[in-house]
Amino acid sequence: MRGQLSAGRNSQVFLWVLLIVLLGIIVMPIFWVILGSFKTAFEIANYPFSLPASWNFDNLIGAWQLGNFKTYFFNSAFITVVGMIIVFLVACPAGYVFAQMTFPGNQILFYLFILGLSLPVQAIIIPVFFQLKTMGLVDSLTGITLVSVGMALPFSVFLMRNTFKDVPKELRESAYVDGAGEWRTYLKIMLPLAKPGIVALMVFTFMNIWNDFMLPLVLLISEDKYTIPLGLLSFQGNNASNYGLIFGGTLISMVPSVIVYLIFQRQFVEGMSAGSDK
Repeated sequence: MRGQLSAGRNSQVFLWVLLIVLLGIIVMPIFWVILGSFKTAFEIANYPFSLPASWNFDNLIGAWQLGNFKTYFFNSAFITVVGMIIVFLVACPAGYVFAQMTFPGNQILFYLFILGLSLPVQAIIIPVFFQLKTMGLVDSLTGITLVSVGMALPFSVFLMRNTFKDVPKELRESAYVDGAGEWRTYLKIMLPLAKPGIVALMVFTFMNIWNDFMLPLVLLISEDKYTIPLGLLSFQGNNASNYGLIFGGTLISMVPSVIVYLIFQRQFVEGMSAGSDK
């Protein structure tokens, strides 16, 4: 008995040590970037892990002004916000239909729809490029927004289907008996009950589009169309020796994602686990 308790205690200690090590691996680069954003070049070179002698915003201001981060930021904001709206307008009703309605070919259509989960962006980026070129949408925010939405939809529909499957079908049937139409049932009953899944959908879509690097790299040419990740790469190439400005630019690109996740982390976890037992 004592041996079992000791083995259990040792495994628990090992698990905690492993989690702490993993946490350190994840947190240290972020901590380093934050500190470097407020340090001088001398402090970064000689005291990389110490606190700044004085906290100043010169690196952040310099990156914002000299690195054209204002343009990159608003380009990313446009693509992300418009993409989130379109994903919401498409994925939510699609997930509702697949989860709550029965019609011929429901399952087949759903599996065909989420087939996109098996297609990595690297495998289809060249055909996508030529398709956008034919449509005149290469090097445009509209084109990359549409592609970003298309890449996000398979998982988004899958997530919302699982979310709406958690809602009892009896509620829809009761609303129908009471005279509520399909749209009214969806808008007034189903959407409010699917709030955790919708929050998870929005956070997931935000993270994917805001941090995406591959699509902007291939589909955007003009610097005034660059997004934050692509602009950061260009800025780093032009300021390779100025680590303070690079840290400042990196922090600017990180802040929106960190804020969104910290605000909605609980709902995000709840929404991502919706329907996990199905």
